[in-house]
Amino acid sequence: MSYSFSRDRINELRSSYREGGNQYELQEVTTHTDDLTGFFQEVDRLKNEIDVVNYEVDQIENLHNNALSSFNEQQSKQLARDLERIKGETQRRNATIKSGIQGLESVSASLPVTADTQMRATQISAIRKRFIDTIQRYQDMERNYQMKYRQRMERQIRIVKPDASQDEVDNIIDSDRPPQVFAQSLMSAGRQVQAKAVLDEVQTRHDDIKHIERTIVELHQLFMDMSMMIEQQGQVLNTVENNADQTAEQVKEGNSYIGKAIKSARATRAKKWCCFFLCIGICVMIAILVWWFAFDHVGVNTNQSGK
Repeated sequence: MSYSFSRDRINELRSSYREGGNQYELQEVTTHTDDLTGFFQEVDRLKNEIDVVNYEVDQIENLHNNALSSFNEQQSKQLARDLERIKGETQRRNATIKSGIQGLESVSASLPVTADTQMRATQISAIRKRFIDTIQRYQDMERNYQMKYRQRMERQIRIVKPDASQDEVDNIIDSDRPPQVFAQSLMSAGRQVQAKAVLDEVQTRHDDIKHIERTIVELHQLFMDMSMMIEQQGQVLNTVENNADQTAEQVKEGNSYIGKAIKSARATRAKKWCCFFLCIGICVMIAILVWWFAFDHVGVNTNQSGK
């Protein structure tokens, strides 16, 4: 995958980083990511930081290329210093991005389960994947140049000792001490100048390999940390999903109870109206009977006269 950025964009990102060496720490504390505005501002900031890391990885790759093609001792030392400086910046920036992603996850995990929670989880997952891809790209590039440096060292070793076995070559490259093969070659007057130049070259490349190995270990640890965050985020998402399912089920049950309650209320009201009209009917019948007998209507008087 190729990463290319406009010069203006990269200069803007790098200058904002330099000007805010301590500004990020302040921003990390004062940005309120519990509201959506602050959340999206932090997401955009992290995306910009990842863009800068990708640009720095390109710079590191160019420096490796220059180091491999350099045969000047002073130039090699300057390239080594440049590599160490930019790798240090990249390492600090990676730690900053990791901390920022963890901060977003921590705040989101403390929020109640709503529609925004799933949206936040999706955004965090995307920014985390983008960061992991960048780490993987950086790691693959370092491994590639580690192999190229080893091949370069092997060629130099075989110049002064053509009959060296592969195990001997590997031991010389992996050793933390200056290889004895060159010390012995320096004693040979006929090859002293050549062996001295090769010794300097091998020692320089040896230091480069050790730096790459440390970088690979750091990147591997960072990669593992981010992978662990994915696993933890998966557990959070499962919890959110389960809570959402339980909420939906509870809402469904609640709607069922409400439906039953409505039906029961309607039936109760119908019974009350029936009782009401029945009472009205009885009262009307009693009133009619009272009226009929109280005012000596026909039939009532006839019965009384017959007696």
